Amino acid sequence: MPVVNLNGTSLYYETQGSGPALLFIHGHGWTHRMFKPQLDYFSERYRVIACDLRGNGRSGELRQSPDDIIDTQCLDLIMLLNALQIREAVFVGIAYGGLIVQQIAKQYPERVKAIVIADSFCRSEVSTILGKLQLAAAYLSWMDYYAPGELLLPSLRLAYRRWGLAYSELRRNVLDRRPRELYRQRLATRRIDYSAHLTDFNRPALGVVGDCTVYGVERMKEVVSHLPQAKLAIIPDANEPSSLCQPETFNAVIEQFLERQAL
Repeated sequence: MPVVNLNGTSLYYETQGSGPALLFIHGHGWTHRMFKPQLDYFSERYRVIACDLRGNGRSGELRQSPDDIIDTQCLDLIMLLNALQIREAVFVGIAYGGLIVQQIAKQYPERVKAIVIADSFCRSEVSTILGKLQLAAAYLSWMDYYAPGELLLPSLRLAYRRWGLAYSELRRNVLDRRPRELYRQRLATRRIDYSAHLTDFNRPALGVVGDCTVYGVERMKEVVSHLPQAKLAIIPDANEPSSLCQPETFNAVIEQFLERQAL
């Protein structure tokens, strides 16, 4: 099994293909498995890497405080690239993975060829009433994480009834989840704001979002508005994650972006 020991933990990863590196970063509650359609598709022309972030899937335990989690997971990924002898990569992040991408672009811009941020956001709105409610929900959400996974499946099946591939992977993740570590990662997103730092990122960028959540589209528009070289792609009939709800369209959008930038 491809496991590398670094930064005080172990990371499980999978890699396919050769050529320019694409590093895919999964969302909250997901694992590297969510990117199987992307690994299979892009490995014909690129070196594709997907790993389980610390505290997820087959990777090592997450012990950091919420305030240190995202920084630590970013350093893990940079050290993974070092271990694979990869100097630069295109970073593709879904939802929580999109936050990781933004932090990497802020801290390690010299390692970034381009970024793709999908179904994500750039700031927690803690100053608004809605933001304060979301912050309170973050602290109270521990009950959902520790509830038996079987209790959550009926509502998820209903929500994802049109997207069988996404539901199948989501079901597996719910039943195999690591509650304590997932909850702490949820708290890690409670107070973030990358909006000011995104304006300094002058490399190619793409925002991708499914059209089934109006709020999600508005948040991705905000991300793109702060990136000087970003374009936005809205994928029809897709929920989060758009990469699994409409994988063929998602792959085509990213491929066109990479080809336009000669990456």
